[in-house]
Amino acid sequence: MNQTRFKLSRLAISLSLITGAGAMAPVYANDETAQTTEVEVIQVTGIRGSLAKSMDIKRESTGVVDAITAEDIGKFPDTNLAESLQRITGVSIDRSNNEGSRITVRGFGPEFNLVTLNGRQMPTTGGGRSFDFGNIATEGVSGVQVHKTSRADVPSGGIGATVNISTARPLDNPGLKASVGLKAVHDTSNEVGDDFTPEVSAIFSNTFADDKFGILLSGSVQERNNRAEGMAVDNWIPNVDLSNSPNLQLTDNNQRADGNTWYPQNAGYEILDNDRKRTNGQLVMQFAPTDRFKATLDYTYSKTELDVERVGFGVWFNNGGNVQSATINENGTYVNMTEVNGDYATNLNRNGSASENKSVGLNLEWQVSDALSLELDYHSSEAVSMGTGLGHDAYMIIGNTSWAGDDAHPNATANLETKTADFSAGGIPVIDFTLTGGQPELLPQDMGSLFGGVSKNEDKNKMDQLQLKGQWLNSSDSALVSFDFGATYTDMSFRSVNAYSGQLAAGWWLWSADWYPDDMFYRVDTSGLLNKFSGGGRDKKINYFYMADFYDIVNIAEGIDCDHPDAGIGACSWPEELGGVFSAGPIDDDHRVKEETVALYTQARFETEFNGMPVNITTGLRYEQTDVTANSLERPAVSMQWVNGNEWAYTYATDRTFSEGSGKTREFLPNVDMNIEIADDLIGRFSYSRSLTRPPVGALRSTTTFAGNPKVGQRKVSVGNPALKPYTADNIDLSLEYYYQPGSYVSMGYYRKQVENFLVNTTTEEELAGIRDPFIGPRADQAIADLIAEGLQPTDQAIHDRINANQGTPQGTPITGDENDPLTIFSVARDTNVETANLWGWELAAQHMFGETGFGVQANATFVYGDVEADRNAIGYQFALPGLSDSANLSLIYENYGLSVRVSYNWRDEFLSGFDQHSAPVFTESYGQWDINVNYAVTDNLTVFVEGLNVTEETQRTYVRFPEQFLRGYQYGARYNLGVRYTF
Repeated sequence: MNQTRFKLSRLAISLSLITGAGAMAPVYANDETAQTTEVEVIQVTGIRGSLAKSMDIKRESTGVVDAITAEDIGKFPDTNLAESLQRITGVSIDRSNNEGSRITVRGFGPEFNLVTLNGRQMPTTGGGRSFDFGNIATEGVSGVQVHKTSRADVPSGGIGATVNISTARPLDNPGLKASVGLKAVHDTSNEVGDDFTPEVSAIFSNTFADDKFGILLSGSVQERNNRAEGMAVDNWIPNVDLSNSPNLQLTDNNQRADGNTWYPQNAGYEILDNDRKRTNGQLVMQFAPTDRFKATLDYTYSKTELDVERVGFGVWFNNGGNVQSATINENGTYVNMTEVNGDYATNLNRNGSASENKSVGLNLEWQVSDALSLELDYHSSEAVSMGTGLGHDAYMIIGNTSWAGDDAHPNATANLETKTADFSAGGIPVIDFTLTGGQPELLPQDMGSLFGGVSKNEDKNKMDQLQLKGQWLNSSDSALVSFDFGATYTDMSFRSVNAYSGQLAAGWWLWSADWYPDDMFYRVDTSGLLNKFSGGGRDKKINYFYMADFYDIVNIAEGIDCDHPDAGIGACSWPEELGGVFSAGPIDDDHRVKEETVALYTQARFETEFNGMPVNITTGLRYEQTDVTANSLERPAVSMQWVNGNEWAYTYATDRTFSEGSGKTREFLPNVDMNIEIADDLIGRFSYSRSLTRPPVGALRSTTTFAGNPKVGQRKVSVGNPALKPYTADNIDLSLEYYYQPGSYVSMGYYRKQVENFLVNTTTEEELAGIRDPFIGPRADQAIADLIAEGLQPTDQAIHDRINANQGTPQGTPITGDENDPLTIFSVARDTNVETANLWGWELAAQHMFGETGFGVQANATFVYGDVEADRNAIGYQFALPGLSDSANLSLIYENYGLSVRVSYNWRDEFLSGFDQHSAPVFTESYGQWDINVNYAVTDNLTVFVEGLNVTEETQRTYVRFPEQFLRGYQYGARYNLGVRYTF
């Protein structure tokens, strides 16, 4: 079918590129008037209009660009930007709390994709560079462009893609424009919060003084309550030694040539009740006194607050001397096990966090002459994330069952006889425990406290950026159309501050139950928990836990008499630096990274013909120089303490000092983009570019960090490196696109990337700072021998008690390594630039509108390949790229007679999501989700709508190496938004 072909006039090209609107809302001129200054502005709304505009952007762009545009002012296709982006070919998403958060593009995970706001690089927190789309409301967004190929005039940083979020501008849509939306948000999983929570959004735009001045104000407030049900295993420990387990009944079906095995550290359920509040706002003022000058001043604000009430309950394994029976499968995985004694615990947790982003910017556009235009853009932006309340993470371990009471302590916690776990059935594991004396289940009087802890973190990233852009437009008839040039200075200052209380003793096992009234605990039935998993719901053996108010527990724990004469486990007073209360205490870590980048670029665009076929060529070169300085507050560990059982702690040096480090890199980034119109509506593209992604900010720190608590098998140290080089990639793209009728096209693309300087977190076994290990010293050997000679189980707790007895110290006295103990072996992890990798893939897309029927379909699929896949059987270090996976999308739409309907399915194949603490690969299983969106225009101004996300309530599951090495499983509900929107 023939159609009118549109082509950008040179003036339109100049204006659109300079203002930044070219990638978002290009202005088209008919071929017959291409040499005049008159242009035709296409105004379309609704789903079909949004898809048509996005298709036009794809067609007219230089290089490979996909886009999503707003259906109308204040109306984006999805309520979450990430969930909109996942419908683009080659884009898949990571979900947080069952909501889109970060993106993977062409197999490259969130850290490899740069996100800009109106062309400005934005700061991020968390020590990485990935952007959380869940923090941005869509109501003020006019469009999103995904640049899959690099250009000299596009900011660097995205090997996968550069994603630009464009927000509305009043002078782009002169006159009064406004929209107000009201939603009721309902999550079917909610149990604690309100079943319906509000979302209010509004956008107001108006121009004055003959459209010379404009103002736009937008805002959105949303609250969401939901529940997440989960199960988790913290760690699969390799090659556990069971030789100290007497009378062990072991079924060994291991077929591995290397004989390696893996044993779970624990297994437990968790329930998270989430209360999230998101606030967004933007103010834009524009002034254009003449057609040749425009000034834009804008301020953007977003804040996300998340409060989580979590309870976890499950079994902890000792992984050694108290295993009664176990089965090892052909992969070397312990798929079921029974241990005697040990721990069963309930964990009460409160997590409060807030993320806040602020950005103020000034943009000046000046058409110096018909041929020369300049743009100056400055913004100062800040991102802050912090803990709130007690801290980012506060927890209390209660109800720990391990030791029997006696006549003097009738309220002591119950004694655990056995604990079991079965991982053989898939889904989630089935766990169980029994109590001594035939006691059928725990009772309120069994509930005591073990220990608690508080951590409080604050990240702050401040970014100042100045960009100067220019374009010279060639008015002659030569092939050269335009010449672009520019310079950018970016100053990023990142600081991360952390405080952690350590394990705050709260009575430990034996006597702490005396301090808690029985009636403060109440039984919670969990027979329906995780009922969408095999192994959950009716398959579970443990279908209850005991709950109490978190703060009541804390208040009592703070008042426990640590001089109790029968404590027996040692003093439990909390450190003086905490004021003797439940708090995170003073700063433990303070990391600072300053990164300054200067970039220069030139770019030329040409138009010519080849055998009568129009050809467009853009070629450019970008140069970047980055200087890094890093300082970190260090307080090294000087010894380890075996506190009790399997609980360990570090003793740190008294003094803290700042380390220093620096690095410098220089990169040249060339690019060539060419597209040729082979026939009417048939376009071929070729692109070559060199792109880069900078290392995660956290990897640039200059410090040595002793991570967590030094439990056996978990003694980890991380070392930073501010001299890391950026990842660099040579990229080739080929595509063929056929636009056969209005709103309809098919396309096929091939891409290939060779990436150098991949960061690899290598782990080596090292001795550090003369720290010695009492767990494997002569005192521990003697204790084990004594216990075995007496026919007793050499559990961790029994060994600890016997060492104290042998050396004449009170039971429960922490044991510190001495000169007779061997040096501790630590797993020391550091990032280095060592790997080169190749990735390639195919992208297939189709979009078809069925004439005037109102029906349409959109479908795409991405197939990704590479020499970066993880080997499930490899032991120790291996290089692999997380995020690599195939994906597919299908959307069915109908829009007619005021009714607009879209039903969408998004699928992502299984992918490598990272590595565990033993360098073993962790996989996220394939996931598919159905969403619906229905709008009905009651009048020209009033629309009612319903949106449904994850309507089939799909679950998510991850595992280590093999599916039976279960790691995480989460079950969420569907989410529905019911609302009304009024536009005028």
